[in-house]
Amino acid sequence: MGKAEMGSVLKQTLKNLCCSNGWSYGVFWRFDQRNSMLLTMGDAYSEEQMGPLVDNMLLKFHILGEGIIGQAAFMGKHQWIFSDSHGKGSDPTGNQTNFQDESELQNQFSSGIKTIAIISVERWGVVQFGSTRKVST
Repeated sequence: MGKAEMGSVLKQTLKNLCCSNGWSYGVFWRFDQRNSMLLTMGDAYSEEQMGPLVDNMLLKFHILGEGIIGQAAFMGKHQWIFSDSHGKGSDPTGNQTNFQDESELQNQFSSGIKTIAIISVERWGVVQFGSTRKVST
């Protein structure tokens, strides 16, 4: 399977997962082929109104072990973040957010996102989903 075919299969898979589970967008952060310490956007799907939000993520990268995405890739642990409880009290997951994470989360919440799920996909990277609804874990 060629790179273009793989990309279209991945995009279709993200679309299917989003549409059947109430997610407004899905982004696959893959390990960079040149530097395995970095995660870059492999592919994405979004509802039309979330297009600008996902486009804003296009040039971003995450460092393995740092921030929410990097920690999920390194530790293999999933994380759910809700707009109505984020920043209130201690983080029950024990994950630390850095300034870049905090800025990105606030950007998403101000765009109408209510739930963000960060899911480790073992040796391939991390999938990030966002929803304008509160999605239960």
